[in-house]
Amino acid sequence: MGLREIFKIEWQINTHIKVSRFFYYKMPIGGRFISSTMDRLLLIIYGVELMSFSINVNKLSITHPSGILLGGNGVFSKGRVVIMSGVKFGGRSPNDELYLKKHKEQKVFELGDNVVIGTSSIILGPVTICDNVMIGSMSLVNKSISEPGVYVGIPAKKISEQISYDWVSHL
Repeated sequence: MGLREIFKIEWQINTHIKVSRFFYYKMPIGGRFISSTMDRLLLIIYGVELMSFSINVNKLSITHPSGILLGGNGVFSKGRVVIMSGVKFGGRSPNDELYLKKHKEQKVFELGDNVVIGTSSIILGPVTICDNVMIGSMSLVNKSISEPGVYVGIPAKKISEQISYDWVSHL
């Protein structure tokens, strides 16, 4: 890793999440307070609102972090995920039994490998998105996506099976 890598916003956010998760899970006294403070600092500096303890993504790319809400519901992926600016993750209903179950597991949003979420899209969970999915800008995903492809609209509908790996090739 070179000096150039340290100055990338993407690297800084991912490192922040890892350090904050360390404090939250590994330090019994004061760790949760430090983690929470770090997360608020991330909101002030980059405009990304999240709770690091609930973000468990293997390879996450947030290159333009303005106005992103990941929250504390649980974003989970074993693969590569790209999130563009203005993306919001939220729950449909705080009283939904499936939502409450997934919230306890920190997996309200289960994303596959090679998932790209376009600018200003809204994802309402609990949802599962399979591998190789691109969600177009300003789309609303309010149910799970089980087939690879490109999805756009309100609510998101599949418009193409042609996907690109360009967005995740650097991860």
